[in-house]
Amino acid sequence: MSQLIQRLLLFFLGIPLLIAIIFLLPMYNHLAWNIVMILGSITGASELHKILNRKFNSELRKFPLAGAYLPVAAYLEISDFVGTGFTGLVLIIMISIVMAREVFLNNKQDLDRVITRLISSIMVLLYPGIFMAYTIKVSIFPEASYLIILFLVLVFTNDSMAFVAGSLFGRKSTKIFLVSPNKSLVGFISGIFFTAAAGLVFRILFPIPVSFWQMIFLSTASALSANTGDLIESAVKRSAEVKDSGSLMPGRGGILDSIDSILFSAPLYYYILTIILI
Repeated sequence: MSQLIQRLLLFFLGIPLLIAIIFLLPMYNHLAWNIVMILGSITGASELHKILNRKFNSELRKFPLAGAYLPVAAYLEISDFVGTGFTGLVLIIMISIVMAREVFLNNKQDLDRVITRLISSIMVLLYPGIFMAYTIKVSIFPEASYLIILFLVLVFTNDSMAFVAGSLFGRKSTKIFLVSPNKSLVGFISGIFFTAAAGLVFRILFPIPVSFWQMIFLSTASALSANTGDLIESAVKRSAEVKDSGSLMPGRGGILDSIDSILFSAPLYYYILTIILI
């Protein structure tokens, strides 16, 4: 089965499943959806740890379930189990522990790798966790079910249509990104165009309080940030000389390969909605 067909099948099967979870299980601030996000963050952090350890051989002392801390903290915060700012507190505590433990190094070999280990460990704690926390924070908005689904539609439309257009028409198109030579200008532009179109269709079909021009802006920003997230992960993998972050997702590689666009888009999507809706 070709990679294109695998990706399209994943899109047309995965999106309806997520939509069903979001619409049918909205209780407790979309707990079911947020559990999916937390599990994705845990798996993504584990894949990133393996990528970094393969490249730097830094013997990272990873926190158990590193990707869970910040998304779980965000859910507790939006559910009023803890006060505002709890996610930031958890972030500071985690980074402080990672940095402070270097004081207790036992030998010179460990001391020689302090900088590499610090940077790698902090990156595993932050990525994807801190970005995934914003997919959870979207649950606080009115009509959250529609806004969560809109987010998925925008990100995956850009991802899928850029891939389809690039595969069909981009072989002779200009290559614009050094970190991802397979991405073409025609795929990049097509992704943005179809994302904006999908956003406008969604606005017509569903009751979301976003104007025409606000939707154009939100869709374009989501597409651009989704592309950036994908390119960032590509840069990390190329640096580590790794093709895929894993093999869990047919046609796409690992979980991190599938959520990289979501990660970089989530904070921007959340803050644009905050400006528009609050």
